[in-house]
Amino acid sequence: MRMTMALMGLAALGACTAGAQIGNYGAQGRVGSVGQASARTETPAPMTPDDRLVAAIEAQGCAITSDNVAQVLLKANLTQQQLLELGPQLTAQGRAEVTDDGTIRVLTSNCI
Repeated sequence: MRMTMALMGLAALGACTAGAQIGNYGAQGRVGSVGQASARTETPAPMTPDDRLVAAIEAQGCAITSDNVAQVLLKANLTQQQLLELGPQLTAQGRAEVTDDGTIRVLTSNCI
């Protein structure tokens, strides 16, 4: 009888520390219960390279210059080659303009 009680005590103690389940209860509470912190959330769709570039330029004051190009590329996770490809595309789409001094300025609702 002592052995049975000892094993049950150890099992209960182990369930509290190891996350095991006894009946409908475990270390985290009732099985199947969902707390607010673990509520299901949808992950946003990944941004396209051109959207990442526009967002990074917006974060740097709406323009990309020789002074901030490294920060923009790092934030957008792009290479210089990708920038060379995306710049003309953004201009053709009307999402950016190139000024006389070579600055690329984005044309968004945040940067007018």
